[in-house]
Amino acid sequence: TMESREAGQHAGAADGAQEDVAFNLVILSLTEGLGLGGLLGNGAVLWLLSSNVYRNPFAIYLLDVACADLIFLGCHMVAIIPDLLQGRLDFPGFVQTSLATLRFFCYIVGLSLLVAVSVEQCLAALFPAWYSCRRPRHLTTCVCALTWACCLLLHLLLSGACTQFFGEPSRHLCRTLWLVAAVLLAVLCCTMCGASLMLLLQVERGPQRPPPRGFPTLILLAVLLFLFCGLPFGIYWLSRNLLWHIPHYFYHFSFLTAAVYCAAKPVVYFCLGSAQGRRLPLRLVLQRALGDEAELGAVRETSRRGLVDIAA
Repeated sequence: TMESREAGQHAGAADGAQEDVAFNLVILSLTEGLGLGGLLGNGAVLWLLSSNVYRNPFAIYLLDVACADLIFLGCHMVAIIPDLLQGRLDFPGFVQTSLATLRFFCYIVGLSLLVAVSVEQCLAALFPAWYSCRRPRHLTTCVCALTWACCLLLHLLLSGACTQFFGEPSRHLCRTLWLVAAVLLAVLCCTMCGASLMLLLQVERGPQRPPPRGFPTLILLAVLLFLFCGLPFGIYWLSRNLLWHIPHYFYHFSFLTAAVYCAAKPVVYFCLGSAQGRRLPLRLVLQRALGDEAELGAVRETSRRGLVDIAA
């Protein structure tokens, strides 16, 4: 009968809704677990690099990336708690807005730093003699500081135009700024992919045909991690604010992949730096992951000061 058919349809819809809820809870639980692991991993990177960061300029990039990922994961884990608890807890509007804008700020900072280090590593591979002698002494520090400052400016502009933190929001200005953010994301992705492709080609044409060890491999793996795991979060966030249509399941999927992206980078560092068959202190493992660039930094120091090579 018609009534029994409608009852069956309602029952099927209810079962489908329950399955969606269960699936979302699994995804969010995995996100929280990965976020916790990422907090521990990035915290370990910060602790291990903080003492000898100035021996290697490229370690400053990793230190800043780990700091951005640590803040991102902290906000990320807190922001998804209402979804995980299914309406039993809800944050005030200004808290949700603060977490959202801070996450995007740290996301752009991490991406910008990854672009900067991939471009600099590409220059080091293409022009090693020029790079080791002519590289400005405080280039890395200046680039990191400028990155944080520019991203903070974008963050404040978005907060001022799109929220009520600094007055009445402007819809037209808000949409314009998000379009600027979309263009910025596209430019950063293209620059990073181009620099990584040139680095890969240079490495393949170099004297060592096997895959390189050390920092070039670390950069290439970090770029792949972003393209497969970090980029979906940026696409979701831009689509949400620019009112582009995206599938509903992409919401939780992008949250999970963002947690994977931030949590997997410390694992990559320690896996690349570990020596087969030997147990090494974590500090030494991280230094081995920076091995190629530590040697480059030591060559530069000896050429300038005449000191003994300190590279491991």
